[in-house]
Amino acid sequence: MSFKKKSRIIALIMLVVAIAFFAFTISHPTAGFPWSNAITYFIYAVYILIMVLLFIAPHKWGK
Repeated sequence: MSFKKKSRIIALIMLVVAIAFFAFTISHPTAGFPWSNAITYFIYAVYILIMVLLFIAPHKWGK
């Protein structure tokens, strides 16, 4: 399997997991994490950055 296809599949799985997580958090507003919001937002930002890079990578570096 090519790098392009692997990258897109991983990014798509990450997107589906993010949507499922969002749906869970909407239906369970009292759930939370044991750490501060700053750490939570940092984790979200890193996750989104990795997902976007995996979507963009095949266009920049793939053959």
